[in-house]
Amino acid sequence: MDFEFSIEGDSEGYVQFECPYCESEFRLMAGEIQNEEEYYNEIFCPYCGLVDEMSNFYTREAIEYAKELAMNYMYDELNKAFGGMSKKMKKSKFIKMKWKPLKKINVQEIRTEDSAEEEFECASCNRHVKVLYCAGKSKVFCSYCGVDI
Repeated sequence: MDFEFSIEGDSEGYVQFECPYCESEFRLMAGEIQNEEEYYNEIFCPYCGLVDEMSNFYTREAIEYAKELAMNYMYDELNKAFGGMSKKMKKSKFIKMKWKPLKKINVQEIRTEDSAEEEFECASCNRHVKVLYCAGKSKVFCSYCGVDI
């Protein structure tokens, strides 16, 4: 089963990611990372330069959001199944069943807020990345092709 959800980008269309290795946060332009012509299985961290599957770069907030959506789906399915079973059992003389429907989790939409990160454009692939350059890092790597920007 697949779940799809959206994360609203900042005012310039950038969405937040987090490196699974160095835990640094950075932003990629939503229109570039979700490009229909080029699908990115792996991306590079612009800080440490290490590569991994794109899904491993999702922020903790995005992972929690996906879990909450999945829980709500599961609650809906259980409520349908046991709610219908409970109605059928009311007619039985031998088996009694009480069912209290599960309450859904209140899920808040994820929105990427504007911040003071600096935008870089890769001369090699012309893609963009936003990083906190003032964080003392001397290099910035392209998240798409891995070259030093």
